[in-house]
Amino acid sequence: MTSPLLTLHPLLKQADPQAAPRTLPTGFPRLDAALHEGGWPLGALTELLPRVPGQGELSLLAPALRAALARPGWLVLVSPPGLPHAPGWAAVGLDVARVLVVRPTTPRDWLWTVDQAARAGQPAVLAWPGRVTLDGKSLRRLQLAAGEGGGLLVLSRRPGRAEEPSPAALRVRLQAVRAALALEILKQRGHWGGQTLSLPLPWPEAPPPPPSAWMRAAPESVAAQAPRPALLTPVAPAAREG
Repeated sequence: MTSPLLTLHPLLKQADPQAAPRTLPTGFPRLDAALHEGGWPLGALTELLPRVPGQGELSLLAPALRAALARPGWLVLVSPPGLPHAPGWAAVGLDVARVLVVRPTTPRDWLWTVDQAARAGQPAVLAWPGRVTLDGKSLRRLQLAAGEGGGLLVLSRRPGRAEEPSPAALRVRLQAVRAALALEILKQRGHWGGQTLSLPLPWPEAPPPPPSAWMRAAPESVAAQAPRPALLTPVAPAAREG
């Protein structure tokens, strides 16, 4: 069953056919310097692997999201571990009215949602798989979708997935430590990974959901499925990555 919000295709079909830069500056000069291409890859898959889902990803991405939303389109959040907190977003210059939150109810719909939003060429798509199982074929599908759309596509995955192969152009492990984010670049396009650095957090995150909320089994895997037509207030998510 298709998510009702995705029936609003005029909101999603605004892709810009003109060529776009390959990267988007992160807003953190030290991180830009550590990245071989100088910023977040555009038109490619990026994976963030936080120690706790929902803790640190938006703090790290916020400066780039402000820049991305300078062009028309939407910031699409797929299955976030909370709801956008309007005052927190406004405090860092992000307009919550430009945010489209989609919560697919099955792993198959989750994969289809991320695929379609990325292909539509929206400025940024952020997705939390939770316990949805993403195999190599599913990840390659999302990589191709990002390449077609040309925008920023970021998956926030469980830290245990760091040991698995991925076609992502960039993989970064992160952990919030007091008022900073500790980062480890596991993989980056065109250069060796292994770089580590610490960045100050520009603002506090909302408390993450308890780990027990992330342990519910997903109803099915998205492996080999055919395609189908503060900042966060914690809520209990529907689909989780196993």
